[in-house]
Amino acid sequence: MTDDDQSAAEMRGLLRYAQGLGLDEATVRKIYEAVGREAMVTGASDDTRMAEVRKRMLAAAGGS
Repeated sequence: MTDDDQSAAEMRGLLRYAQGLGLDEATVRKIYEAVGREAMVTGASDDTRMAEVRKRMLAAAGGS
């Protein structure tokens, strides 16, 4: 799987998750890209990166 394929698959999953939280696609993309940049600098694993994206999505939706 290429990086583009992985990113597209991750975004599809995140957008389905976002629907349940009431978040729009622009918000999800902003979070995804910010966390991606941070993960690149810190060398975070994919699992850690995706957990951080979901955590920030919850926070943006007003959850804990």
